[in-house]
Amino acid sequence: MVTQTFMDMEERRLLKKFHTLLGKAGIGQDGKEAILHSYGVESSRDLTADQLLDVCNKLTIQANPDMAKLDRYRKRAIAAIFGYYKAIGKDVSMDYVKGTACRSAGFEAFNTIPAERLNNLYYAFRDKAKDREAVSGIAGEELLRHVSLN
Repeated sequence: MVTQTFMDMEERRLLKKFHTLLGKAGIGQDGKEAILHSYGVESSRDLTADQLLDVCNKLTIQANPDMAKLDRYRKRAIAAIFGYYKAIGKDVSMDYVKGTACRSAGFEAFNTIPAERLNNLYYAFRDKAKDREAVSGIAGEELLRHVSLN
């Protein structure tokens, strides 16, 4: 009796997903061979679970351009929220930023926030950070002017 480990089953699932995504992305045998060559292997069976996961993520984005657009919006929103927290001098984690995005957008999970809301979050937090910097600059100038008058 042969028992399969979780990793063996996961590799089989990812291998099947890899071949399915090749078809969805319209990648033929030559493209498949080029992908395998870039990972230093000759057969898809030689890919590790990590490599399969990586290539499947890339193929998923290639097969679904809307997903790539949504990924860009997520990254922009995250960067803007990190920028806001940096402007106020607060060191935060990725989970904290995603939680902020969820609370701000009114969603339970970060990956369920639609592109329009992510775009709104990006501009809102970017503008907040810019406003904070502008106000700090003006306040600093006023403080210097006040000190020089005394």
